[in-house]
This record gives sequence, structure tokens and C-alpha cells, in this order.
Amino acid sequence: MDNRIEMALVDHDSLKIMTHVVAGYPNMETTEKLIRVMADSGADFVEVQIPFSDPLADGPVIAEANQKALKAGTTPVQCLRSIERLARKIQIPILVMTYANIPFKMGIEKFIRVSRESGVSGFIFPDMPLDICPQCLEFTEQYGGYCIPVVSPGMKPERLQQVIPFARGFIYTTLRVGITGARQSIDEKGLDFLGKLKSMTNLPVAAGFGISSAEMVGQLKGRVDVAVIGSHILKLFNEGGIQAVSGFIRECK
Repeated sequence: MDNRIEMALVDHDSLKIMTHVVAGYPNMETTEKLIRVMADSGADFVEVQIPFSDPLADGPVIAEANQKALKAGTTPVQCLRSIERLARKIQIPILVMTYANIPFKMGIEKFIRVSRESGVSGFIFPDMPLDICPQCLEFTEQYGGYCIPVVSPGMKPERLQQVIPFARGFIYTTLRVGITGARQSIDEKGLDFLGKLKSMTNLPVAAGFGISSAEMVGQLKGRVDVAVIGSHILKLFNEGGIQAVSGFIRECK
């Protein structure tokens, strides 16, 4: 098994940071440079989104980045080749996030095999329930990777109990029901849900959707193991370039 995710989570007293990028936005060369700088700035994981035409879990900032990456001609194969180049240059785990249509079109086994050969440690498919698509878990285990389920505060306890056994590596929870996008504060319901989720599993928990400040990251210390920052990273990049992203990550760390 690929143990890079587990190794990155060894220090349980330190809140880890996972950043999110859309591959090919604004172009692949810039994406790779951004990821290298994020790793150098202290990011512990990077979640690389393979762009898709209908990113239903994403808000306007990430959705627009998806559309621009696709318009520039970005393909899943190009994304995986980019990850292969990055995996030789950075030490932090790389996770692929995308929607189910892409691995289904390529073939789930081929997609996971090629991704693992490219250096991908884990997979996040927000619209693919792992208990409904068990072959996803089967192939990730066959090729030594991890499937990361996505849960949310809107899930009933009985549904959580069905999903959690399929988790590998860690569990990714949203901090609210809805789509991605930066917010000014973390909803109390989201914070309450973190306690409930932690009581149901011994796996590490990552939380995202809406984190937009170092103060919000601080709110998660002691509650989760990983803070996931996506829309705000892209917003900073759009407004201030790669250095603005680097400064924010360093502030959070």
C-alpha cells in the first residue's frame, strides 16, 4: 500500500493543510508551479481536480476554473501526466478529485491503475457512493491507493454508519450542506457534526467547504486532522498570484 497519506498524518498534534487546485487552470505549467510552491510553503497534501463540465459540488470560483481549464483543452490524460511530473519533485501526497463520469468513461480499473502509476496516493469522487460502487474500493486496494469518502452534516447517522466502513486513509467531511465556496465563519452545525463524526470512527478526519482565513483554520485545531482549502486558494491566486497563495499557507501553518 502507498503509505504517504499515513506518513503525512503521523504527527497527530499538528493540524494538516490540504490545498485544492484545478489541473490546467489557467494552464498546466502554472498549475504545476503553483503546486510546487504550495508544497514548499507547508501544505501537507494537495488535492488535484481533474476538470469536468458539470462540477455539481463546486461553487462559482472552482466551477469557473473547471470551465476555463476545459476550454484550454485540458484532458484527464494530460492531468495524470502532470501529476507524474509533480510526483518526482514534491514529497507530499497527491490526491485526485474528480466526478464519476471521468473514471467511468476511461474505465474505473484503468483510471485507478494509471493514476497510481502516475503517483496518485488517494481518490476523492464526491458523486460516487463507495457502497454503491464497490469496484472503486476494490481497484484502489488492488493497486495500493486509498479511496476517501465525502460525507456531510446532512447525512443521517444510519447513512454515516453505512459509508464509514468503506473509508481508507481518512474521511473527508464538508462543514455544511451545499457547494464549495469561501465563507466568513464556520457554521456551528458543522462544528457539532465534527464531534459526532469523530465519535464514529478512529480514522483521521479532513474538513473543508468554506475555509477562508487562518482564524477559521485555527477553529478546526483539535477538532479535525486536516483542514481543506479550495475556493479561497483559487480566489487568492486570481487576485494576487502564486505568492499570495504561498503567504496564506504559511500564515495557516
